[in-house]
Amino acid sequence: MSLIALIASGMLSGLASVLLRLAALRATAPSAEWVPLLLRAAAMGSYSIGFVLYALALRKANLGLAYPLMVAVSVLVVLAFTALHEQMLKPTQIVGAAVIFVGVWLVTRQV
Repeated sequence: MSLIALIASGMLSGLASVLLRLAALRATAPSAEWVPLLLRAAAMGSYSIGFVLYALALRKANLGLAYPLMVAVSVLVVLAFTALHEQMLKPTQIVGAAVIFVGVWLVTRQV
């Protein structure tokens, strides 16, 4: 249960970041002023649900495992969005993501 909650929390956190990015991109379109507000509200809801799931996961999960796992999932969501919808990932971004995942592995391998 806690692993599923952690993965869902990371996905919701990444989704919230994507929604905030989309809201920022649409803030300049005067014809649909309500769209950025709706996207921001959805991001707040996503963060809120993710926070609750994270808090529930911490009842049983070790913090040293929980936080890095949640962040790694969130980074994957944001990278996937960037690669699919915005631009090709730069080599430095790919290396940076790899460093994050190696760091998560190093931190969590003893837990």
